[in-house]
Amino acid sequence: MPDNLQIMIVEDDALLRTGLELIIASEADMDVCGIARNGIEALQTLETVRPDLVLMDVQMPDMDGLACIREIRKRDEELPILILTTFNEEEYIFQGLADGANGYILKELDFEKLILAIRDTVNKQFVLPAQVAAKIAHYAATNNPFLKEKRLQLYFETDHPFSKSERPLIALLLQRLSNKEMADSLFLSEGTVKNKLSVIYNKLGVQNRQDAIRSLENSLPR
Repeated sequence: MPDNLQIMIVEDDALLRTGLELIIASEADMDVCGIARNGIEALQTLETVRPDLVLMDVQMPDMDGLACIREIRKRDEELPILILTTFNEEEYIFQGLADGANGYILKELDFEKLILAIRDTVNKQFVLPAQVAAKIAHYAATNNPFLKEKRLQLYFETDHPFSKSERPLIALLLQRLSNKEMADSLFLSEGTVKNKLSVIYNKLGVQNRQDAIRSLENSLPR
């Protein structure tokens, strides 16, 4: 008998995390080998376990799923990663797959299809529901990097509350870089980046990274 598939769950919602664990454990050939509440815990867990697949949420505190995927890919190019989220927006879908995920499913998917998606991903199939593929096609057609850079440049040429020193940070924020990645890119400390982001959030009237990105993107010229 082959060894059971080892699945790791990275999800900050305790109720959903427990539900996923129960569903996966109910499969005769699957086990949950690790759980994490954010990207930092996921990276720490991966130092001691070797899953056959990682179920990765997108919106999480401390380190989100996209930043975690990028870090995993620096260490392991082959580990299957299946994005699991309710955040059904084109850019998160597009960016997650570009960062190296092997597929994308929504949390609204029924459990039978979830299990099927896990099996397909482990078997090296690319999992992408039709409605998600349609969103990627739309995003690719209207939000390529050149156009986004031009839109940001036009935004900075209009009346806005940001200083010249904050502009590079905003550009990196829109690229979904983590605080560490921003710090490395701008040759700043993570503490400095965190403080600058707090000022940017305050100017935008938001409390967190996701709301800041959404607010900025809604403000960019079309």
